[in-house]
Amino acid sequence: MEWDERNAVAIRYIDHAKAIDHTADEDLEYVVSSRQEDGLPMCALYTPSASETLVVSFHGSLQRSKYRLPRFEWRKTLGELDAGKLLIADTTLELNETMPLGWYIGTAQQNLSDDVAAMIRQIAADGGYNRVILAGSSGGGYASLAVSRRLPGTVAVCFSPQTRVGDYYKWVYKALIRAAFPDFASIDAVEAQFPESVNLRRLYAEQEIDNFVRYVQNSNDIRHVQAHYTPFAEARGVDPATGGIDASGRVRLLLESMQQGHQPPSRGRFLRHIRDAHEDFFGCAIGRGY
Repeated sequence: MEWDERNAVAIRYIDHAKAIDHTADEDLEYVVSSRQEDGLPMCALYTPSASETLVVSFHGSLQRSKYRLPRFEWRKTLGELDAGKLLIADTTLELNETMPLGWYIGTAQQNLSDDVAAMIRQIAADGGYNRVILAGSSGGGYASLAVSRRLPGTVAVCFSPQTRVGDYYKWVYKALIRAAFPDFASIDAVEAQFPESVNLRRLYAEQEIDNFVRYVQNSNDIRHVQAHYTPFAEARGVDPATGGIDASGRVRLLLESMQQGHQPPSRGRFLRHIRDAHEDFFGCAIGRGY
C-alpha cells in the first residue's frame, strides 16, 4: 500500500467507490479509476463515521509552487464535526502543472462533476449517510454548487464562489481551456457546448430545484460581488443588496462583511455556516467530533 507522506495517510487505488472501506478506523486516501478510458481519476480523503451526516469539502485555487497535489482543504477544521468527512481533490489540475484552478470541471470528454456526484452518491448509500453537505470557498464553492445540483436533497454551503468561469480572471480560464478543452478557441465556445459545466447561472436557471444552497458572500470582495454574486442572486429572483431566500425556499443568499478582497472565510465562520445550514435544511444539529 502506498503512503501519501504530505497528508500522512495510506493510499488505496480502487476501481469503484463501492470498494471504499466504511469500517476503517483511520483516514484513508482513495484514488478511484475513471469510468472511461484515459479519463481523470477521482481522489478523496475519507473519514468514516457512525453519524448520518456526511460533510464533503472542495478546495479552491492553488498556488502550484506552494501546494502539491492532491490538495485536501479544511481537513483540520472539519475534524471538529461529528460526521463523516470526504475531502475531494480536483484532478482537473493534473492536466497541467501550473494551472491554479479547474473548478472540478474535467475535460471536453469527461464531466468530472458528474463523476464526483456519482462517487458521493455511492459513499452516502454505502456509509448510511442520510444528510449530505457539500462545502467550499471560491473555486471550491463553485464545485459545491455544481455537484450539489446533481444530488437531490443535498446542501451546498459556498463562500464567495465564482458562478461563471468566463467572469473570472482571463489567464486562469485560458489555462483551463488549453489543458482541458484544447479544441476550443474561447471560453464562450466552451460555454456554447457545455453551458452547465462552466456557468452556474445556467445550471441554476430553473427556479424549482431539488437541492439546497447557503450562499455566503463577502461584501468586501467587490469583484466577486459584482461579477458573480449579483448575477446569481438576480437569476434566483433575490435582491443582491439585501440577500434573502428565493421563491423556491431552497436558496439562501447572505452578505457578510469579512476581510478585504477575495479570501477564504475564517475556520469559525466556515463551521458556523455548515452547522446553521444543517439545522436549517435538515432540522437538527450536527454534533462535535474531538
